[in-house]
Amino acid sequence: MIKHVVLMKWKEGATAEQIAAVDVAFAQLRDELDEIKSYEFGPDASIYRGNADYALIGEFNTEADLKAYVKHPRHLALLDEVTGPILESFQSAQFVME
Repeated sequence: MIKHVVLMKWKEGATAEQIAAVDVAFAQLRDELDEIKSYEFGPDASIYRGNADYALIGEFNTEADLKAYVKHPRHLALLDEVTGPILESFQSAQFVME
């Protein structure tokens, strides 16, 4: 299994409505794409200063499933239309669970 971790930092001025739309879009994507085995996401709990604003953890059975997800038109549209306008920066990492 492949874990895909994404940490996002929003632009100054990102609204609560825009961030709520991210939640809705990720939930829809989770329900629509068979490649996604598990999908967890949400805003930072503000326990520590300096954290990212939002996190996503996706699980995929294979590397091929992850790559199909990344290139899927629905995922690309989400990046372009929902997260893109409010995204200042992001980092991602993938690791293999045995």
